[in-house]
Amino acid sequence: MTANHEAARPAFRLVHWHGPIEHIFFHPLVIRPRLAFTSDRLGLGFQHFFVTVREFRGILRGLWRHGWTLVDAHRAATGHVRVPVGRKPLVLSEDDVNYYAYFRGRGLASRLVLDMAGDVRVEVVEPDGRQRITDQDLIPLVDEFVARHPEFSAQGAKGLLGLTAYEGLFGEHHLVRPAARARVRRLVARLRTTGWSFASHTYGHIDLGADSLATIAGDTARWKAAARGLLPSTDMLIYPFGARPTLAGMTLLRNEGYRIQFDIDIRPRLVHEDGVTVMSRRHIDGYSFQVPAQLRQFFSVATVRDPERP
Repeated sequence: MTANHEAARPAFRLVHWHGPIEHIFFHPLVIRPRLAFTSDRLGLGFQHFFVTVREFRGILRGLWRHGWTLVDAHRAATGHVRVPVGRKPLVLSEDDVNYYAYFRGRGLASRLVLDMAGDVRVEVVEPDGRQRITDQDLIPLVDEFVARHPEFSAQGAKGLLGLTAYEGLFGEHHLVRPAARARVRRLVARLRTTGWSFASHTYGHIDLGADSLATIAGDTARWKAAARGLLPSTDMLIYPFGARPTLAGMTLLRNEGYRIQFDIDIRPRLVHEDGVTVMSRRHIDGYSFQVPAQLRQFFSVATVRDPERP
C-alpha cells in the first residue's frame, strides 16, 4: 500500500454514533508460534498475552464481517464519532510497540521499518541471523486490510500505539544515535499520515496503581524526555497492566497533560472524573480466548485459533 493508495480512498456516507464504543487491544504479533509458545515462563507469557499473525488475520476478517469499523481513539473518548451507515465503531490499540530485547529469538519482529515504497513493515531476524522485511505484524496488516476494505476505517483512523521508552521506540534501542533518531522520525511521520496515533504507556511500564506519586512523576518526566523531538505531543496514556492509579495519581497525570487515560475491562466503559476521561479496553489474547462467548460479537475464537497454539 503506497501513499497514492492512501489518498485514493473512496468516500462513503458517515453518521454520528451515540452509543457505547468498544475498544480492543493487542501486543506485537507472534510470527513463529513454535519459537514463542514454549513451556518456560517467557513462553507461557507469550501464550497468555499475545496472538499470532494467523490469529490476527482471522480476527480482522471477523471484525469486518461483524460490522465493525475503526475509529480514532481521541474522537471516541471525546464523543465525536462517525461511522459508515450500518456499521459500529471500534477503537483498536497496540501496547508495547517497542520490540523489547526479550523478543529476540522468540519468533516476533525486531523493529518497525519503512520499506522501499515508504510503507510500514517489520524487520525479522531469523534464528540463523538473516534479516528480512515482512508485513507480518499488526500495523502492516491493518494498513493492508483497510486498503482492501475502505469502510473498515472511518475518517482515516487505524489505531492507537502505546509506547514505553526504557528500551527506545519501535525497536530502535539506541536513540542516542542520530541515524536511529532519524529513522524514528521518518517512521512516525508515515504512521501519522496513515491514521495511527500515539499514547504514553509510561517510561518503565510501571504499576500506576501501586507506585508512589513521586515514582509516577519521575517516570512521566523520563517518558516525555525520551519522546521529545521524536513523537508528537499526546494527551493519552495507557495504564500498564490496566492498573488504575489513585485519584491523586490520575490528577497528577491530568496535570501532566494526560486528559484521556485507558484501563482494562470487558465492558465498553467511558467515565469522566475530575477532568479526566477514562476509557476501558478489552484484551484480546490467549487469556480471552479461554472465554469465547465474551468475544463472539467480534469473531469466533474456534475459527481464528492458531493450530500451533498449545
